[in-house]
Amino acid sequence: MSALLFRQARHIASRHIAIRSFSQSVQRPFISNFFGSKQLKQREDIIKNQDNYETDQDSKIVILNEENSPEYKPFSPSEDMPDFQVSQWKNHIVRSKDIENTYSPESLQNVINKTYQEVNGSELNGDYSSISLNDLEFRFKFSKHLQQNLGFDINDHVLTKSHTLEALYNELCDVISTRWTDERNPNAIVLRREDFTSPNIYLNEELSKEEQERVYNELLEKAKEASLS
Repeated sequence: MSALLFRQARHIASRHIAIRSFSQSVQRPFISNFFGSKQLKQREDIIKNQDNYETDQDSKIVILNEENSPEYKPFSPSEDMPDFQVSQWKNHIVRSKDIENTYSPESLQNVINKTYQEVNGSELNGDYSSISLNDLEFRFKFSKHLQQNLGFDINDHVLTKSHTLEALYNELCDVISTRWTDERNPNAIVLRREDFTSPNIYLNEELSKEEQERVYNELLEKAKEASLS
């Protein structure tokens, strides 16, 4: 038994076992190893010139919009909305700048009395304080008909806080007596003719050439008469 073990040990010792020796090597960058310098250059060129390459039209994605849609049709009011028309629900139109010159407290009272009779079916005796507007259905119906007869819109805040006809009348009196200002320029000064009644203030109204000639001749005659005297 010992002789057999000896022969096996000698056989193993006589076998040549090759052992790989370790050596140092220069590490190449991962990108270079993966693509290589040539591949990197080709990749950069492809990215740079990608819009110049031909593309398969069948695989191209087309985003449809209003212009390139096959169903696009330009809007034509006469064809698409032949029966459309704007219905004016007011009897007449009073612009904001004309409210002050259109209505007075007396004429406003006449419109209110007329509107109340048309809506309620009975004449108004003039005592506005006894007419309640707490019934919202009546308030909406009356206020819409009143705006229709007046020709201008009433502010929602005015309609909301006016619980009697007297309160609504007083608010509308403030509206028709308030000097109009340009909404686009709230700080603009809006002057009326009565603002120029002082002797040192006047409106510069330019005369026509004929009127200027007439005034000139009158002043010339007065100057001649003054020189002769």
